[in-house]
Amino acid sequence: MGDSVRSTSSVACNAEMLKYLREQRGWTQEELAHRAECSDRLVRKAESGQPVQRQSIASFAAALDSAEHPVHPDDLTSDPVALAKKYTEALHVHQANLVDAIRHFLDDEVVFRISGDPAVVPFAGEHRGVEAIDRGFKLFFSILELPENHNFTQHHRYIAQGTDVVIWGESYLHPKGQPMAKPMSISNLLRFRRGKLYHFEDNYDTHWAAQVLA
Repeated sequence: MGDSVRSTSSVACNAEMLKYLREQRGWTQEELAHRAECSDRLVRKAESGQPVQRQSIASFAAALDSAEHPVHPDDLTSDPVALAKKYTEALHVHQANLVDAIRHFLDDEVVFRISGDPAVVPFAGEHRGVEAIDRGFKLFFSILELPENHNFTQHHRYIAQGTDVVIWGESYLHPKGQPMAKPMSISNLLRFRRGKLYHFEDNYDTHWAAQVLA
């Protein structure tokens, strides 16, 4: 009975995601409706953000899915930008315990890639799996800290392209006891699938970071 209820219940579609994926394939709303075997009206309803049945979401995903660009129903109901903002919040609020705060949307096989030479920047390199990432952030925050009363919400922009999100901004993290005169520019790439973060890239001025950490 539980499965039946879930299959017929309504859920809000990520309207921007559905429209982006449709346009990436060069389809009109009418063509998506034809491929998903539904009405044009239903596609317009979903792309306006109104709730539709879960089975309709599954039909959209099946129509949009391809070997080159897989699409799962969870991709059409998740909000990558909102999850990226939760990552930024966890980084600044929970710090060394970041992974505990975002564990619910981390893929089991998640990979974090931090730019830099591990011989110079101890937390740089590739971290595979939740436990490895947790160790990496604990090391990260054993070296770096934030200024007191720092308002991180004003220093980041989020750009979504389908299930990918780029975070542009400035970081005020600095070696403990050594505040920086100016922030460091950063760029993060977060990739999601089925509503989970599975790939993360942290890019920054590695030369400057090496000098600061030295």
